[in-house]
Amino acid sequence: MKNIGVYKPVLKGLDAGLAAVRALGEHPETGKYTFEGGYFLVQEGKTKPLDEGDFEAHRKYIDVQIILEGCEMVGWADIDGLKESVAYDEAKDKIMYAGEAAQCNTIREGMFWAAFPEDGHKACRHAGAQTTYRKIVMKLPVE
Repeated sequence: MKNIGVYKPVLKGLDAGLAAVRALGEHPETGKYTFEGGYFLVQEGKTKPLDEGDFEAHRKYIDVQIILEGCEMVGWADIDGLKESVAYDEAKDKIMYAGEAAQCNTIREGMFWAAFPEDGHKACRHAGAQTTYRKIVMKLPVE
């Protein structure tokens, strides 16, 4: 998180989103929150196996996911190398893809990651033992 400011030039609205997150304090309640230029969700749960489910991608929003507690594994692949499995749903801004992860990363408390429209991602996963997480999923509009 100490380096999140480096991404401000490519993540328009990041400052406003981070200010809205900070305004909630250290332990925000789960739910949806809006700010000028986007919105974010505070989520918590248990991870699923990495080999289950499909990748998702978004066309209207960039995901910025910040782990507050626990950890998760994230599978990633460029959507050009994946096969569409569920058509784009404009209301949910989500399209699903089947395929193999090109890369997997473990994201721990105090870390963040971003997914752009070309990034197929499978979040909230684990490769070994199940873990718990509490995180912020910030949605910043694609410009």
